[in-house]
Amino acid sequence: MSNKTENEAKKVSLKRRLKYGGISVLLSAVVIAVVIIANVIITSVVRSNNYYTDLTGSGLYTLSDKAKDYLKQIKAPITIKFAVPLDTIKSNSQLFMVYLTADQFSRASKEDDKNDEIPDITVEYFDSYKYPAQFEKYKQLTSGAGWSSTNVIIESTFGTEEGGEATLPLVYTLSSFFTTSEGKTVGFNGERRFLLAFLQLAGVEQPVVVFTTGHGEPIGKSLSDTDNKYSDFMRMFEELGFRIRYSDLTREDVDPDCRLIVILDPQRDFIPAELTSLESNSELDKVADFVSRHGSIMVFLGPTGYEYTNLSHYLAEWGVKVQTTYTIEDSVNTLSSDDRSFSVVYTTEGLGASVQQNYRNLRTKFEHAAPVQILFTERETSSMNITSSFRTSPQAKAYASDTDVLAPADTGSPDGFDLFVVSSKLKYENNEDYYSYVLTCGCPEMLKYCGSQAYANRGILNVLLTRIPLLKIPVDIDYKNLENYGLTSVTSGAVRGWTVVLAVVLPVVTLGVGVFVVVRRKRH
Repeated sequence: MSNKTENEAKKVSLKRRLKYGGISVLLSAVVIAVVIIANVIITSVVRSNNYYTDLTGSGLYTLSDKAKDYLKQIKAPITIKFAVPLDTIKSNSQLFMVYLTADQFSRASKEDDKNDEIPDITVEYFDSYKYPAQFEKYKQLTSGAGWSSTNVIIESTFGTEEGGEATLPLVYTLSSFFTTSEGKTVGFNGERRFLLAFLQLAGVEQPVVVFTTGHGEPIGKSLSDTDNKYSDFMRMFEELGFRIRYSDLTREDVDPDCRLIVILDPQRDFIPAELTSLESNSELDKVADFVSRHGSIMVFLGPTGYEYTNLSHYLAEWGVKVQTTYTIEDSVNTLSSDDRSFSVVYTTEGLGASVQQNYRNLRTKFEHAAPVQILFTERETSSMNITSSFRTSPQAKAYASDTDVLAPADTGSPDGFDLFVVSSKLKYENNEDYYSYVLTCGCPEMLKYCGSQAYANRGILNVLLTRIPLLKIPVDIDYKNLENYGLTSVTSGAVRGWTVVLAVVLPVVTLGVGVFVVVRRKRH
């Protein structure tokens, strides 16, 4: 009898174990199924609606507030078209980066535009291989560069004088949305590229930057020319939306759309008026006339050992002189064995200081530089503003020869040789303020580091361009660094918090549930 009772007890126990075991298996299966289904649903919703959290350090996938402000200049609806399906876009990391930025602009024009001030920006994607006829007109616009399925089309529809409608398309290659340096892709330029297209479609002019020629300037005839020593600097203007012109001012006038003239490392002086044709102004007269009409110039003169008599005479009117017969050596901030390559000292007052205040945590590199002397006293500069942006250390020396040596005090600047001077002049017309600027630098070589991420040269030059008047392009929006592609940094407090959750809280909760299940089983 006892054996029968014992067998029945074992059967009951077995049934109970099978019951709870089956329930456990069933619950596990249900939980796994729920997790899988939830994951599929959430992933589908996220992918279809582009719900992403931007965890990149440089904010690659977040539209900046500055970019949103520029959208208010748009006058007509914009359509952004991709020539491949969405799945293909997502399989190409660079094209997907461009797509997400386009989508952010679209959302800003619709969801974020509460007062309906911005015409809608719509994003579309097609299959140019499956429907080639839809893209035939765009292919004709790229006959020189050739058509690619990764091209991005930006177009706007506007009313004609006859009362009809017309469409203006712009076609951009995928590479135009990225910044390269020395053959390597270093930044994402999507925000600015889209804004430049939007503003161009809105009828905002594309300004011209003129680089002077005819004086042995080592800039070749194009950005890709091997004789161009300063291609990274000149390419920066192209990325900012300027049209680049090479101009010999002895033979032609300044382009009417010019907003900035750059005199870059000339090896010979400019021709004076008495040696030019009596029927036309000298090239320096043309420069002076351009500046008087609210234009601005940048002058880069290095230690060539040559006196630029005529150009120096013009710069003296703006209170500056480049000592081109002297070469600076700064042993305190040196970056080379001969002390001729060095990091600069940032000034802290005036307009010159304002252009580099956000970059003082980085070094700006100068190499083979000449002193820039400020000629005017404070009283003499009452009609204009002259400030320095960079200096050497006070211990620096400038050498013309072993016996001809200058100290900073000899140029009137005992705190160090001035290296980059910003001169500005205010003019009143029709009750409005207009500024002209002359930016004088004693180191063309500093432009060679515009493509380097290790120095602040490029960023500071970008800020300088925001000071140029009458520019309506988004020069204050720079590319986003791809080297900062990873997750943003996490504070030590957050690290400790997640450590506690993962290492303590979850195990304790799991243990508690396990104890509860064991106790319940024993009671039954």
